[in-house]
Amino acid sequence: MASSKTSAATHTSFAADSLAMGMMVVLAMTIIQRALGFFRGIWFCRLMDDTVVGGWAMAFDFIIMITPVMLFGMPGSLPRYVETYRQQGHLRSLVRRLLITSIACGGIFLTAMVAFPDFFSWLIFLDANNRSLTHSVAVGVLSIIAFNFVHQLVSSLRQIRIGSLMQFLQSVLFTVIGVAWLMTGGGLEGLILSFAVASLIAILPGAWILWRGWGGLPASDSPFDAPSMWRRLLPYAAALWTMNLLSNLFEMSDRYMILHFTGGGEQVGQAAVGQYHSGRIFPVLLISLATMISGVLLPYLSADWESGHREAVVERLRKILAAVSVIFTVGSATVLLIAPWLFANLLQNRYADGLALMPMAFVFYIWSSLATIGQDYLWVSERGKLVGLAITVGLIVNVILNTLLLPTLGLQGAVIATLCSHAVVLTGVWIAMARCGFRFDLAMILITLLPATLLLGPVTALICMMLTIAASSQLKAWLVEGVDIGVAKLARRNRELQFKL
Repeated sequence: MASSKTSAATHTSFAADSLAMGMMVVLAMTIIQRALGFFRGIWFCRLMDDTVVGGWAMAFDFIIMITPVMLFGMPGSLPRYVETYRQQGHLRSLVRRLLITSIACGGIFLTAMVAFPDFFSWLIFLDANNRSLTHSVAVGVLSIIAFNFVHQLVSSLRQIRIGSLMQFLQSVLFTVIGVAWLMTGGGLEGLILSFAVASLIAILPGAWILWRGWGGLPASDSPFDAPSMWRRLLPYAAALWTMNLLSNLFEMSDRYMILHFTGGGEQVGQAAVGQYHSGRIFPVLLISLATMISGVLLPYLSADWESGHREAVVERLRKILAAVSVIFTVGSATVLLIAPWLFANLLQNRYADGLALMPMAFVFYIWSSLATIGQDYLWVSERGKLVGLAITVGLIVNVILNTLLLPTLGLQGAVIATLCSHAVVLTGVWIAMARCGFRFDLAMILITLLPATLLLGPVTALICMMLTIAASSQLKAWLVEGVDIGVAKLARRNRELQFKL
């Protein structure tokens, strides 16, 4: 009797969006959000000097990166276990415990920020006497905790349109409020609070859908076994926390090293971070696109892998990696050709160092994109821990090289260190893939080295790209087939999976 009650309730509460609809919405919203992010980044650089831009970059990165780490991966466990406990009729109990745990962890961390503002001010801004900035960052952390928890829960319930709407609203509101604030002469503290306000307002669609459907959740007559839940959830959360910690440390290590090891005080350090931020405005779009491609691709690779078509997984991934390497290199070369004009007109010639480091930034972000997509093979073959090992080695290399190069070469040394560390991570991912059965040959070497031609100049990179494709008939075939695995093929596969489900 309880089973029928649970089954009926499952179909009347939180009707899931279809996979095809979810994929289309995510793709559209990702493109729009990246466009908004690019517009926002350009205007922030126009309306602030490089010192303030550096302070904003450090504050924003700290807010985004520290949240999953300080919550010990608890909200990140929702996508894995929401459906399991909803079918059991215990979703309310699961969410209540995760919410209480998240509030407790967040509260402890925020209390530490309020109790030791000078330390956090030094850590984030290299300025131990700016407590108001630290308090504004604490508000930003609080807002993103709330936003992420609601967004993770909504997405876990497969309310993809609502989750995408939340992200879209956050991006639009922050762009409008942030740019308006800066145009009226506002400072860094207000900009951080603008982000917090945008995040809290963007929660409303998710809160509304949860309030509307929460009462229709299935309820079980059996008691909830909390110890069993924690035994099952904690290992997953710990693994997720470890991966988040490694990824976030690797992602932020270059900026923290620049801030703390450049020398000359906080003004010089923050200005260097601001120049570095300006040079990443264009390249960072590539890793965003690669992350989206990786997320879309993983379910299809998993389906082929579980069906026993493992050679098909290898071939498909090789073709897509070839297409990504060529298309990203061509796109980067095109941007580099017009970058001097863009920096002169859009950024008013105030970010010469950012323009100079952009070719290296494009190279290591393309390598990072290849690693992001390539590691899907390790996840489907259940060797995901090797990704963490590669990131750990890359992090160590990054810290060592930054320590050696920053004092002598300054910002250029930091970018060289980051370039080398990304090369180490990509090499580690390639080696792990090869050891797990992925075929690595001359064509893959060409795919890996092609982005490095950007260091020789955009025209040289385009020539090398054309010569490489002309000399490699296999690479040419891969490029055509890799591009063919585009929207049409993904839409067709979506319909097939939707029919099966």
